[in-house]
Order: sequence, then C-alpha cells, then structure tokens
Amino acid sequence: KDAELFKLRQQLQPHFLFNSLNSISALIGSQPEKARDMIQQLSDFLRGTLKKEEHQWNSLQEEIQYLQLYLDIEKVRFGHRLQTEIVLEQDVLQMQLPALLLQPAVENAIKFGLYDTIGEVVININAKQKNDLLEINIQNPFDEETAKPSKGTGFGLASIQRRLFLLFERNDLLKTSAENNIFITTILIPQKNESNNN
Repeated sequence: KDAELFKLRQQLQPHFLFNSLNSISALIGSQPEKARDMIQQLSDFLRGTLKKEEHQWNSLQEEIQYLQLYLDIEKVRFGHRLQTEIVLEQDVLQMQLPALLLQPAVENAIKFGLYDTIGEVVININAKQKNDLLEINIQNPFDEETAKPSKGTGFGLASIQRRLFLLFERNDLLKTSAENNIFITTILIPQKNESNNN
C-alpha cells in the first residue's frame, strides 16, 4: 500500500514539470523576465515538494501555501486569464489532509477551465468542516461543447481517488458534478484518525 501511495505521488510531478518547462521555453524568447520568474517559482515549488514527500500529512494551511506556489507558476503561464478565489473557514486551517493532494485537482480545474477558452476564468477553492470531515470544493467553469469532464476525470482526479481509497478504504471521498457550466470537485478528508497517520 505504501509503495503504491509513493508511486502515485511520484507520477504527478513529471506531467506538471513538462508543462512548466514548455511554458518557460516559450517565454524565453519573448519575455525573458517572466521566464526567469517562472524558473525561480518552479525551483521553490520543487524544493517544497521534496520536503513534503517526507511527510504523508499536512495541515490545510501548509497545503494551501504549497498550492499558491503552483498557482503562481500557472499565472505566469496564463497571465490575467487565470484568477483564483480561495475561501477558508478559520477553524479548518489546522485540519489534516494527505500531502500534495490538492494540486492535481486544481490542475484539472485549470485544464478544463482555460484550455478551451480565451477569456478570463475564475477557479474557486473553498474549505469547511463537515462533522468529522474536512470538505474542500474546487469549482471551474467549462464549455459543454468542448469539454466533457463528467465522462472522464483524467489522471489527476483518478490518482486522488486511488490515494483516498488506499488511506481510508472508502470510495465516496471524491465526488464530481457539473451544473450550469460549472464543474465541481468535492474532496472529503476524514479527521478522526489523523494523529495516527503523522
């Protein structure tokens, strides 16, 4: 189980790294300052990732700081088109979740939200406590004509689903829905056993 969890975490990095390096390559000629900024952000992000790999669990506050580094890189790539709104209830900041869990879900939201559009897109991320669960919702707009997120969640969400199953032996902790051109990913993290997993 531990080996599969480790493998799932490792698989996420190359995909994101290739996208970032392609973006840096495209920026070097036209906007070298932006390319330099992106290299620095990528370096910070990867340094944080290597540290976090040693710990299986993070507080939500730590995970959001890590996510912010990722979003900074994506904002260099997409410019003003990518906007994010993060709303966290104060009492959830110290709640625990598996390390590096949110980035693939947000990457999925960016992929469906921005790849087929030319306008500005807002990705909403909010978290709240629901009984003994940490509930995280990620929302992105999508074009029903070009994106069919309900028919295939892609590697990112599939990897989250698998990690949650390996950790909690539950298949009901990741849910997706689509309504009024908004795609919603809901992740539920049980809290009662977090002290056993640190």
